[in-house]
This record gives sequence, structure tokens and C-alpha cells, in this order.
Amino acid sequence: MSLSQVSFAADAAKDECQADKDCKDGKVCVLALTPHVCKAPQAAGAACKRDAVCISKKCDIPAGKDVGICK
Repeated sequence: MSLSQVSFAADAAKDECQADKDCKDGKVCVLALTPHVCKAPQAAGAACKRDAVCISKKCDIPAGKDVGICK
């Protein structure tokens, strides 16, 4: 791992959100991504772990899975 990769990883970890309260401007914390990032609510087909991150407010998570897709 190069120094620039370590620096990028440290910056990403520093900016990682843990909850919606960590985000601003109507954005939500997308926990389905690593690192977790603040994004505007996601369109249909985007990865999700909870309804709040989808524009439709519907995250379809198949039985036995941790991650689903926005409807």
C-alpha cells in the first residue's frame, strides 16, 4: 500500500458517517456503502439497507440478506 493510498483511506474514514444526523442538506447516511457516505436519497435500483435512503422510502431486502435495492 502506498502513502497516497493510506492518506486516501484515512480521509475516507474521517468523513465516514454513522447516522443520518452526521449528514447535512437533506442527505442520508448510506450504510450499504463502505465507507458509509452521505448522499441524497437514492433512486430505484440503488443499494440500500433501510427505507430512509430511498427516494421511494422503500428498500426491498431479500430474506436472509443484509443489503437490498431501492424500489
